Amino acid sequence: MLFLFNDALYDLGDVAETARERGEALGINPIALRGLRIGQVIKMVREWVWERPALAKSDPESGIFLSALVALKTNEANALLAVAPQTAKSSAEVQVRLASVSLVTMKQLMDLQADGRLSGHTANMAVWSQAPARMQA
Repeated sequence: MLFLFNDALYDLGDVAETARERGEALGINPIALRGLRIGQVIKMVREWVWERPALAKSDPESGIFLSALVALKTNEANALLAVAPQTAKSSAEVQVRLASVSLVTMKQLMDLQADGRLSGHTANMAVWSQAPARMQA
């Protein structure tokens, strides 16, 4: 499964297996992962992005883990936008949006990334300017 996290595109493979394996590598108990609800996952995304705003590119291990968790817990989202506004004072203010993006668009983004041309602006134009507001978290 292809998954866009901010301006980084990941191939997650089997999302359940990826979430378990990456979680274990990060020291997170697989049993605890199974019990997480989507609200708890979004809270985790907010906290991690608050601590490391460029996490999607600077820490792909964590980015892949969070992406796999979102995909696993929603069964529909394959894109995540998580941004801390400059005026934010806590992780609760990190803006999170989810989207379900067509495979055609994801493949185009993957090709751009392979060529080193995937940017936040490109991802925004291809995905976030099209995503319905109902998928905001």
